[in-house]
Amino acid sequence: MFASEAIKKNFRFMTLQVRKQLERTLHLLAEPAPDDIKAIADSDDYIDSLKSMIENDCFAYLANEKVRDERVVDALRALSVITSNLERLADFSVNIARQSQRLGGARTLSRFGYRAYFELVLEGVGLIDSALLNRDSAQALQICHIENALDRLYGADLEQIMESLRTGREVENHITVLFILHYLERMGDALQNIGEAIIFAVLGERLKIEQYRVLEDAIDGGVTNGGTLDEVELDGIWGTRSGVRIGTVQDSDEASASQKVLFKEGNPEKLQAEKDSLHRWEQIVPGLAPRVVEYEQQGQDAALLLQYLDGVTFQELVVNAQPEVVERALSRICATLQHVWGLTRVPAPVSGKYLGQLMSRMDDVYRVHPDLRRGAVRIGELVAPPLSDLLDFARRVDVELAAPFAVYIHGDFNLDNIIYNRAADSLHFVDVHRSREMDYVQDVSVFLVSGFRLPVFVPRVRRTLEYVAQRFLRFARSYADEQGDRIFEARLALGLTRSLITSTRFELNRAFARAMYARAEYLLRRLRAHSDQGWEHFTVPDSVLVY
Repeated sequence: MFASEAIKKNFRFMTLQVRKQLERTLHLLAEPAPDDIKAIADSDDYIDSLKSMIENDCFAYLANEKVRDERVVDALRALSVITSNLERLADFSVNIARQSQRLGGARTLSRFGYRAYFELVLEGVGLIDSALLNRDSAQALQICHIENALDRLYGADLEQIMESLRTGREVENHITVLFILHYLERMGDALQNIGEAIIFAVLGERLKIEQYRVLEDAIDGGVTNGGTLDEVELDGIWGTRSGVRIGTVQDSDEASASQKVLFKEGNPEKLQAEKDSLHRWEQIVPGLAPRVVEYEQQGQDAALLLQYLDGVTFQELVVNAQPEVVERALSRICATLQHVWGLTRVPAPVSGKYLGQLMSRMDDVYRVHPDLRRGAVRIGELVAPPLSDLLDFARRVDVELAAPFAVYIHGDFNLDNIIYNRAADSLHFVDVHRSREMDYVQDVSVFLVSGFRLPVFVPRVRRTLEYVAQRFLRFARSYADEQGDRIFEARLALGLTRSLITSTRFELNRAFARAMYARAEYLLRRLRAHSDQGWEHFTVPDSVLVY
């Protein structure tokens, strides 16, 4: 766990020394003595040195050893956080000692329960060695809980101090007491950081205490039937642009594919929307989206456990698989969409509001690529209008071009939100929290641009991406023709414009970002030039999807 005896020994010395520092500070407040203040300050230097020694030993170990045990690496990363926060506890003790010199006697301080603060902090420090060495998340949780207990103590004392200040009694002493208690309250924050670091060492994933609680409650019953996070294997939490964290979890005693579930942790609003959408998808096409295993929400955090789906993303297929496999998966995608659209078709006009979606993201686009914001450009007698003029025109067109019917769409139909199982020739949709009744062009345009915007420039892969785009576009055009949707192409131009421009905010390759931006401008100019000819005759050139 500690990688070397030197690290273990110095860590043990550090926790003991911090505990001694806290006890000495408590004694100082009860029986003030100048010598104790100096001893506390001197001891702080030793604690700082121990932290540096541990840090140096950890870096040296990682640099000189071929570390294959991820648990050792996780423990060393956790150790860095723990020692930094132990150092903070020692620093707060020094600050308290210095503040004590400003007290006009201990009488004012004695009216507040400062001993209770120290008892809680000392309890937490006393658990650190055991929790880390034994990989005990229950003890780590105890350490985290101390922060809430200290907050409650501080809240009650703060009210009392404020009331005394309003009366004007012992103002200087009460302000000093406030500073002392505030440092004690901040020790709770340091202990929570320590507890969360130990949880990371146990699980191999960085979780805040609130996230730990909600994830454990969701897993309890969903995977372990009454167990804890210590009893499962938690793998591969990765973040998304929406702030949701994703990973897999399975019972460590019965590790098999059938026992594995996918979990998402994060924003309750987004996860609740996804849960509702998953239930709706299950009603439309059972098995197309993953089944909900468990859902748990506490305050500002939620966890959603989902059926684990075997297979790979369509994006991975396009990049790595053979053409015949890509073709088979793509055929399955087109057939599935046609089936879903047929089942959910509602004969009522619906606006895609593509320009509204775009405008809400323009600030982020210009924040990443400020050079894309430009005014009109004059070349001789020719004047190219600024993008703002083109967007104003497109906004008016967007209102006019309502889809003649609505269907239930995925809402974020990127290539990596489609899972294909080659052995079973089965398809699944994931990440469906944006699903709703909408213009099918939304999913069509997102799918097309999600392939175009992949920053992969290997000729073979680009050819595959272009083939997928052209093949999918033929399918979408054929569907529009069957449905008598005569303004499909004009709405497609708006949808592509929206997706091309918004995609630039995730692309730091300036040339590639400008290529997407230029295609969007071209489509807007083409729309404006066609505005007096009837939208039924407008077409999107296939070349706009070729890089």
